Amino acid sequence: MQTPDPLPITTTNSLQPIVANGDDLLSTTRLEDLILRQGGRPVLVETPDALVVAVDYHFPVLVLVDLNLPGDWAGAIRLCKLRPHTRQIPIFAYGSHVETAALAAARKAGADHAWARSKMMAELAAVVDRHLHPPVRYPQGWDEPLPPEAVLGVQEFNAGHYFEQHEHFETAWMAESRPIREFYQGVLQVGVAFFHIEQQNWVGALKLFRRGLPRLRDLPPVCQGIDLAALREAAEAIHLEVTALGPARLAEFDQSKFPKIRMVEGSAY
Repeated sequence: MQTPDPLPITTTNSLQPIVANGDDLLSTTRLEDLILRQGGRPVLVETPDALVVAVDYHFPVLVLVDLNLPGDWAGAIRLCKLRPHTRQIPIFAYGSHVETAALAAARKAGADHAWARSKMMAELAAVVDRHLHPPVRYPQGWDEPLPPEAVLGVQEFNAGHYFEQHEHFETAWMAESRPIREFYQGVLQVGVAFFHIEQQNWVGALKLFRRGLPRLRDLPPVCQGIDLAALREAAEAIHLEVTALGPARLAEFDQSKFPKIRMVEGSAY
């Protein structure tokens, strides 16, 4: 499947689930209403190409794909799961329980789940809630002091040396085997996104935001002494603004909005 030409967008929101539905108006309406009630903003698409474009430009928290969708839905799922900046987005495919070949094809294409339609509708509220409002995850080591290389990364980050901070956080990431390593990776990728903004590389900035922000989304508000909630909020706001500006207007972004990494009182930093 070829990557479709990108479509311009005017707004984006990180709580936008994408619904790629077939011709079942009843289930489409039910999906849309439930997502709205839980605080999301659903994006509805009707073709596989539109699905890929929407995933690229709306940075959704999840994707729901009706296997009655006309066209190469398997190719669309596969493409979303092959690219680093979209592969982390969970994809739920659903179809008739008797169409076992289609469900198997969805799994083979890379869907995280391929369910019978009845199961999807029965568990829809829980699925949407879990992805719109994920529980906080406390990986082992979250309450430990920052390792020395990460401390150097913070110093470079706060000095606006976004390329150099990457080197230190990457060293910390490579030295850590526990899941907390994704914390370092997420922070360094946000920093590299800032670097791309400085370089007027809109595509690069979006790709790095969309690799890094999901790694930080469900971590504690304070992680290894870093005020992660503040950093995350600022980075998400910049991501939304940069996305809306587009490549032609990226120079209008006020780089004084780049946040500093704040350490909480009593941390070892």
